[in-house]
Amino acid sequence: MNKKLFATFLLFFFIIQANAQLGVMKLVGNGTKDYKMGFGAFIKTGFPVTEGNDATLEIGANIFPIDDRYGTVMCPLKVGYRYTLDGSGKGFYVEPQVGYDIYGVTSLEGKDGQDVNLKYHGVIFAAGTGYLFYISDVSFDVNLRYETVIAHGGSNNMVSLGISKSFGFGRRDTEY
Repeated sequence: MNKKLFATFLLFFFIIQANAQLGVMKLVGNGTKDYKMGFGAFIKTGFPVTEGNDATLEIGANIFPIDDRYGTVMCPLKVGYRYTLDGSGKGFYVEPQVGYDIYGVTSLEGKDGQDVNLKYHGVIFAAGTGYLFYISDVSFDVNLRYETVIAHGGSNNMVSLGISKSFGFGRRDTEY
């Protein structure tokens, strides 16, 4: 029952205000030289806390290929606080985030040639900055973020560049 309640709460939260985000990212650190450029998709929403600043909630999926068969997939769920530097709700901002990797798997070729899937979960810490702007009353967000997932005594670290566009689930302005 708790999972259904949590899923319903998340759905409601994302329907209020959502941003679709696409990003390219690179795993950095020890043991990551074989990984190609990764990519991800996210849905992010927020509620105003003060004038121009939001508490945020984000869920996404990141894929980091090594080759056609192997790589790493992560599904982060994060909360954060987006603080716009001029207090207007647009322009430059900083955003610390904390969360949990609700699903993570690294697929590798084992010593005997068999596929090995290493599943993990872990705490996430992220620090980001970006720029919020409008084009014809449509908001956009260009951002840069460093993120680390800590699991099983190690970590996956990444740098990502993303762009998002707001979309809503409200009614149409015209009536028929």
